[in-house]
Amino acid sequence: MKIPAFLIAMTLAASAYAVNTSYWTQTNEADFKNGTLDNVVASNLGDVKLSRAVKVLLEQDPRISSVNALAEAPDGTIYAGTGPRGVLLAVKKDSVSTVAQLGDATQIFSLLIDSHGSIIVGTGGSHGRILKIDKPGDKPHEIFKTDKVQYIWSMVQTDDGNLYAATGPEGQLFEIKPDGSHRVLLDTDENNLLSMVSDGKDMLYVGTDPHGMVYRVNRKTSESFVLYNSTESEIAALALDRQGNLYAATAEAQEEGVPVRMPKQPAPGGRPEGAPASAPLPGDHPKEPAPPPPPSNDPNRPNPIPRSPRAALPTNLAHFAMDWLPVRNRHVVLVDDPMPSEPSPRPPRRRPSPNPNPSPEPTPGGAQGMPRGEGVHRGPLNPGETGEARPEGNAVYRIDPNGFVTEVFRQDVLILSMVENNGTLLLATGNENEGQIFQVRPAADETLMLAKVDAKQVLALLPARDGRIYMGMANAGSLASMSSGFATHGTYSSAVLDATQISRYGKMQLHGSLPPGTTLTVATRSGNVKDASEKGWSKWSDEMPAAEFMQIPSPPARFFQYRLTFTSTEGHATPIVEDVTIAYQIPNLPPRVRSVRVASAGGMGPGADQSMAGDVEGNAPNGAPAPMPVARHPHNSHENITWEASDPNNDTLTYSLYLRRVGEEPWILLKDKLTDTNFDWETRTVADGRYEVKVVASDAASNEPGKGKTASRISDPVLVDNTPPAIGDIKSSVQGSTAHVELKAVDRTSTVASVEYCVDSGKDWQLVLPTDGIYDSPEETVKMAIPDLSVGQHQITLRATDIKGNTAYETLFVTVPGQVLSAKPAAH
Repeated sequence: MKIPAFLIAMTLAASAYAVNTSYWTQTNEADFKNGTLDNVVASNLGDVKLSRAVKVLLEQDPRISSVNALAEAPDGTIYAGTGPRGVLLAVKKDSVSTVAQLGDATQIFSLLIDSHGSIIVGTGGSHGRILKIDKPGDKPHEIFKTDKVQYIWSMVQTDDGNLYAATGPEGQLFEIKPDGSHRVLLDTDENNLLSMVSDGKDMLYVGTDPHGMVYRVNRKTSESFVLYNSTESEIAALALDRQGNLYAATAEAQEEGVPVRMPKQPAPGGRPEGAPASAPLPGDHPKEPAPPPPPSNDPNRPNPIPRSPRAALPTNLAHFAMDWLPVRNRHVVLVDDPMPSEPSPRPPRRRPSPNPNPSPEPTPGGAQGMPRGEGVHRGPLNPGETGEARPEGNAVYRIDPNGFVTEVFRQDVLILSMVENNGTLLLATGNENEGQIFQVRPAADETLMLAKVDAKQVLALLPARDGRIYMGMANAGSLASMSSGFATHGTYSSAVLDATQISRYGKMQLHGSLPPGTTLTVATRSGNVKDASEKGWSKWSDEMPAAEFMQIPSPPARFFQYRLTFTSTEGHATPIVEDVTIAYQIPNLPPRVRSVRVASAGGMGPGADQSMAGDVEGNAPNGAPAPMPVARHPHNSHENITWEASDPNNDTLTYSLYLRRVGEEPWILLKDKLTDTNFDWETRTVADGRYEVKVVASDAASNEPGKGKTASRISDPVLVDNTPPAIGDIKSSVQGSTAHVELKAVDRTSTVASVEYCVDSGKDWQLVLPTDGIYDSPEETVKMAIPDLSVGQHQITLRATDIKGNTAYETLFVTVPGQVLSAKPAAH
């Protein structure tokens, strides 16, 4: 039988894999969010689990692009205010009906049910109005309207029947009496009063735009005080807890063109460098040995994922629950919103101007656009702003009764709605890609991302008396309810993981928990095409019951994916995955020596010109051969050899150094078993000449005997010159008070760099140029005239230096006679 060639290659390559194992580890929210989550969520604690069950009540209605406000009537009916056509919806027993339609270019921004059960509707558009519907089926009638008010952003009713309206774009707070009379309770320099909450007594708290102020207003005395001025421009939501702590949530959108700050990704590790190289596939994996028995029961780890696969699942995990609401209200959701509809236009946000009462700027057609369609937030946007959070993100601030402010939450989202129960906050948010639901426990300094939705904004939250939470969303104007149970099925598919080489896979390690009534299974696949949607990947493996250690059945390949499938029989609990680690092993690849540099040990002077020798690029930094400077420093016989090397398997490297004269063989070992990437070479151990240095890197220490690989790089030629020039053919004469000297300086290895003289052992050396005016040769002729010598004998010291700093000295004596008889020079 003919054996396929690729099977032969797999067999032959079985021993070619590196000893070291590399790992992919996913353990935090940023890791998991790169994958695909379907009915599961990744929390900021690094957990992956089922989302809460959700029922979509309104998926798509051509009249509706956003659900802005929610309110519950005493009979349990949920009312939803929408835009851009002012449709008021009623939800009863999960059936959605239309109560009223207020007309085009009208948004319902605020809703409440008054003490008589009437529906109070706050609108925005060309005019801001408050309408009242006495009972379902009645026609809305107007109870408040005034000039320059275009938006009724928020409404509160107090026990005495007074209605308070936070408005824009003039930043005014109105008090409306039961008899219909009204007054301005607070007149600010802000454009919009976006949010409001009452303490149930005399105090109102108001959040503003565009300077992010939080006002405290005494509705009895009309006194106001700014509690906080945030760095963000908009206070989009406010909430009070029982201890009197005020929570202020911000929703500032970034300017167009400003990049969004993304979560910092961990640096990659355990991955090879260099271009991918083909490698044969391995043969059969060795049989997995029996694992050690699990440790004794740990009360701190109830029902962990089992260490090895077994049929029976744990049965004693404490019921998973959240405590942000009473027991019947403990829930979270993942909402699907697949068909966004066309957004409505938005009014520009106006910054404060010298005119205290500027008139609104109409949009074409005479009607102001609505600010809560796609890519919008609680307040209107400036021109040039997007619907994305500002680069620094947005925050929730806690202002305690004494006025001290603490930041309890910050994320790259717009915080659009907030509810509070027993010290726990539930936040509805939006960003560029999806809406998210966060749970924040300020006292415990804990933040959980509970759910995400495809809609870019979750605009409204309403905890209802039936134990569900209703959610109003933008983009497709969807409306959904979250029950107290988890979804019964969900999957998490990892992002494509890249080993950079064809690799074989070992075991996957999981940590987490499996409550009773839940299951968790794992499937994997691999391929050599980066895009997982392309053909050529292996099939998904059979679903395997989750265990702490699981053998990966997928074939060797460069790319890898895993899939987690979560199920909950009755939706009372969810499997939880805390972290995932995948072991893989790439073939042993040779090291890489990227550069070799040789420079004088002092780093300056002669020899420094060779500091870039052997670089991968082969040139000095400017791309041209490095210049050879004139020697200005004493000779140094030490050369410092440095190199850069790496190993794609992260193996430990050892190095050997060899040298040879240029053009000669063989290589002579200079030093071996080096672990550092530098060596101090004493060049006086070799004769003068031009040498090459070779660095050989080996990964043998990290591989089986005989399986290591090597790589090498040769330096550019290195000049070794430890011999000074020779000074000879010296001739001298004296004429008057001037001595004339002629000589030759010769260097046998390099070039002469300078000739100097000094008189009578003085410290001042004088450079003299050669007869051709430039030092550029191993032999130079120098003539010099030494003037102004005094009468008597003088010692002339001559110094010749080569470009490596080697220096030679010669001395001669000349005599200046006491009486000059003639101009004829005296011979010596």
